[in-house]
Amino acid sequence: MRINQILYYVLLVILLFLSLIGYAQSNIINGICLDSRNKPIRDVGIYTIDSTILTVTNNDGLFSLKYSNPGDTIYASHVAFENVVYIIDSLDVNKRIVLKMKPTSLQLPEVEIVGNAPHVAYNNKVVSVVDFEINDKGIYLLARRRRNNSLLHLNFSCDTITELKISPDYYNIYKDVYGEMQLVSDEDVWQIGHKTIRDYVFEMELMYRTPTSRFVGLFKNIACATDSLLIGGRYVFFGQEIYYYYFNIGGDQQAHELHHCVNEENRDLMINLLNLGTFYRSAGFLDPKPTYDPVFAYDNKIYLFSFDEDKLFVYNNLGEVIEEYPLTFHKYKHWRGDMRVIKKWDKKVILDWATGKFYTTFTDGGVTTIKRIDLEAGTAETVYTISGYAFVENLRIYNGKAYFLYKNDNTRNSRLYEVNID
Repeated sequence: MRINQILYYVLLVILLFLSLIGYAQSNIINGICLDSRNKPIRDVGIYTIDSTILTVTNNDGLFSLKYSNPGDTIYASHVAFENVVYIIDSLDVNKRIVLKMKPTSLQLPEVEIVGNAPHVAYNNKVVSVVDFEINDKGIYLLARRRRNNSLLHLNFSCDTITELKISPDYYNIYKDVYGEMQLVSDEDVWQIGHKTIRDYVFEMELMYRTPTSRFVGLFKNIACATDSLLIGGRYVFFGQEIYYYYFNIGGDQQAHELHHCVNEENRDLMINLLNLGTFYRSAGFLDPKPTYDPVFAYDNKIYLFSFDEDKLFVYNNLGEVIEEYPLTFHKYKHWRGDMRVIKKWDKKVILDWATGKFYTTFTDGGVTTIKRIDLEAGTAETVYTISGYAFVENLRIYNGKAYFLYKNDNTRNSRLYEVNID
């Protein structure tokens, strides 16, 4: 009798297991993405409504969702097609759903005249732009040719003012907190200077050499500066906290606290992982990205974007808070009721040093959308989408123009592009 009972329970467990397998299989959603001519589209990203990627279509345009249920909302995204939103129905289980995608305007076969499209700013096909920076003196390009490298100084019409031959060891142009340009290699750093006659620049020169290790030690913690304050920042606790402090230029040499930013959620996660022992550290679970709360100095005011508190703090030239505004553009309300960070947000704030306007960017399928931040409202308004140029690099904004690097010809050279955004 006891053996029969054991067999009964074993059989019951097996039947329960098989039923669970059948239930799991019944929730598999299969689909296909097709264009207007019913041809399959490969490399379409299938996302949840909160921008979490679920899968990507294969060469036949097919995809499969293992853990989606009726009522879930998904959307399909591709660089060359408009996004498609779809709500899964109970009838979609165990059958193939079809997502028809329309091409974007840039993919239409007809000739389309675009009044404000990005164009090559520095038109030299034999040159690959390694890096560039912009200040009020113009545009600085680090250009690589087949036989030599050059440092170019351009005006804002992208005409070459002067050129300086340099070693190929230099790979970066760094703009310091005072807007001065530095040429960087692994060994040393040179400040980029100019020889002038009555404000006319006729030659570029490298001056004030500093070993790179010493330069990094001096500048790595300096965030920005006003006429009277030098603002520093220091990450602590695995980059989940930032201490911002300031020194009075020409005053006492004491560091005064400006603000303490804390990413409480990730900090608590780190504490829990530390308490669990060395396994999680050795397995790579303890590798958090630093929190992003940037600070800028402009027109003798300090702007601290504390995204961990969802607030913008504005300080005067004495380090005192004079304004406090909400920050909302980087989050959305989840269906559970809590606010979550938009995953398409690039965690980037860009200051146009010529106009004093702040911008941020969102990337969807490699396409970058630039939005202007309304400082008082905390919202962001779309001003330009860089369509047709997926995964742009080194995006800068100056005087209402966006500059970026992009590779799009057979030489695979990076070229400098510009486009009006305001």
